[in-house]
Amino acid sequence: RGWDDCRMPTISGMRRRGYTAHIINTFCQDVGATRSANLVEMKKLEQLVRAMLVDESRRVMAALDPIEVVITNFAEATAGHSLDFEVANSPTKEALGMHTVTLTSTIYLDSSDFRLVNDETYFGLAPNKAVGLKYHGGNLVCDKVIQSKDGSKIEKLECHIDHSESRPKPQSHLSWVPSNGLKCEVRVINPLFLVPAPSDDWKNELNPESEIVYPNAIIDPSGALLIDGTAVSKWKSNPSFQFERMGYFAVDHETTFHKDSNPTGKIVLNRTVSLKEESAKQKLTQAELNKLDDRRNETKVAMAAKERRMQIAPVDFFKEWDDFKGKYSAFDDKGIPTHDASGAALAKSAMKKLAKEQQKH
Repeated sequence: RGWDDCRMPTISGMRRRGYTAHIINTFCQDVGATRSANLVEMKKLEQLVRAMLVDESRRVMAALDPIEVVITNFAEATAGHSLDFEVANSPTKEALGMHTVTLTSTIYLDSSDFRLVNDETYFGLAPNKAVGLKYHGGNLVCDKVIQSKDGSKIEKLECHIDHSESRPKPQSHLSWVPSNGLKCEVRVINPLFLVPAPSDDWKNELNPESEIVYPNAIIDPSGALLIDGTAVSKWKSNPSFQFERMGYFAVDHETTFHKDSNPTGKIVLNRTVSLKEESAKQKLTQAELNKLDDRRNETKVAMAAKERRMQIAPVDFFKEWDDFKGKYSAFDDKGIPTHDASGAALAKSAMKKLAKEQQKH
């Protein structure tokens, strides 16, 4: 996508990802300026972003990889119960107001919230297990799982709502999206590299999951109030959301949707940052982790050497730097070697080459 790819450490790439000018300026003020070589890890910036967006971003429920859930006893379970729920746009900032979500006979859950096999450490939905639905008083119980013919994908769940007084207390309450949710493409942006400071072997340090695209994601309809394809621009920061339990996402300039003029237009959202710190290396083998540790250590050694080299005055460079120490016996007034260690005079071409090396220093 060019220099404004969300994974690129460029101003245009960061802006597209959802980093506002205020965020970037605040970060620069926090880390300060130094003449010494310094490495600031991305997680420090990400922590700042979370702190600055938490009170400013509207919450919406979302399913990145949605599973269709049919509520088989919908009419019976909802009789006498309101289907509309007033939800705060932000639990920490009342001024952002409220929006309404409506329970429908078909809803969508994110695939990460369902497993075929339950265990004690898992709090999501599983066959014959009850979980709570966020903002709704009843339990959702999975009765039937419909899979693709090859068994590789879960296509649909048939569930019922339990309002009985004897229903078990759920271990968790899941986010859900009603059937009239907005379809969108969501790009989950992860670190471009697997190490904090890439080395000369940077190609092997690239993160193969630096961008994960969910082309069939869905968010609750209240998102339409902030998504306006006629107003988005690549030259300014666009609106951002917090997907409940997932992270912060910004509207991409490829978006064409408008709730009135273009309700079938495309919606593209980029993840700015996750809700909490993640690590791409969690999925790596121990051997790969050891290799990354070795590269990290090598990078630290190289940076320390660079720092030490910067402390040497140019006139003393060929006398004191490890790569040249002891190789020359005489120098001109600028510190350029004129004779090698044995006392033999250097050729003019060799001296010119050394002068260029000094200029790089």
